[in-house]
Amino acid sequence: MVKMKDVAAKAGVSVATVSNVFTGRHFVSPDVKEKVLKAVEDLDYHVNLNARGLKTSRTKTIGVVLPDITKLFFNEVMRGILECAEKHGYRIIVLSSYFDFTVERECISSLRGLNVDGIILDSCCDYHNLKSWASELAHYEGRYTPIVFIENAMDDNLVSSVTIDAYYWSSRVTKYLLSLGKKRILFISGPLSLRQEHDRLEGYKQALKDAGIKIQDSLILKSDFSSNSSYDIMNGLLSKSPKFDAVQASNDEAAIGALKALNEHGIIVPEDIPVCGFDNLFPSTFVSPGLTTVSVPRREIGSEAANECIHHIEDPSLPHRCVVLSAELVKRGSTESGAGTTWDLVYW
Repeated sequence: MVKMKDVAAKAGVSVATVSNVFTGRHFVSPDVKEKVLKAVEDLDYHVNLNARGLKTSRTKTIGVVLPDITKLFFNEVMRGILECAEKHGYRIIVLSSYFDFTVERECISSLRGLNVDGIILDSCCDYHNLKSWASELAHYEGRYTPIVFIENAMDDNLVSSVTIDAYYWSSRVTKYLLSLGKKRILFISGPLSLRQEHDRLEGYKQALKDAGIKIQDSLILKSDFSSNSSYDIMNGLLSKSPKFDAVQASNDEAAIGALKALNEHGIIVPEDIPVCGFDNLFPSTFVSPGLTTVSVPRREIGSEAANECIHHIEDPSLPHRCVVLSAELVKRGSTESGAGTTWDLVYW
């Protein structure tokens, strides 16, 4: 039988450090924590709460699984989660799936092995399989652990979720560009297997349909969320003398990459081509011109998700629900010439 000292030996740390990773009572650096969790996974170690002499089965720990913890989008999400968790006396363990669903499954298994009280999940599961994944999570090995999805709206009967209406806000952006007299709007999406990316594309399509404009597949391009990917895509497109009169990207990083390529080709934004993003990440205030975008309440998403998770930990009888937060279209110089932009230096 694997013991805590075996985990400590494999990770090259003390037993006390392993215990601190499990309980969250004392700070453990991310690098050391990663070593311990890797050892836990390799050894298939499961914490025995009774053996540890705890009076309750709760560990006061919440697991968080994100697709990529290095992405700017998640900085504010994590801030909201941490603030709410600390307020209620909970510690957080954060894992990254790297947009790999197999890794996501392994993260969930590891967190359950650590007996976390609840899990906050931004899933990279293909949206066609999201409902079955939510059902599996809700009845995982016959054991109840509260799960809260973020970014994806799920079946309220299975799990709770905290999100915005990506379909609606993407449609709002398209309608705004149409109101500027644009009719050939280039759409740059992220991976369309993700529910939020699918919804943003569908919102764009519906706005075009409502305006009586034919949808053209040649004006729908897919990136990997990064500025580099969008930059390369736009450079390739511009070399072919394409016909489009606006750019709508499904995230700010992609919009910034497109903006850079347009500038380098001598295309004036917004006079020649207006550009819109989505998320309102702080670099959108630094680029020239400032980026018009949808401001997503990322900090509130995090705090609401943590709050929802804690409520279900403390009262498992509570019904699940989907919390849909409001967003805002922020208009800057990339669509309206001369529009002012205030630098967002808070998290610089």
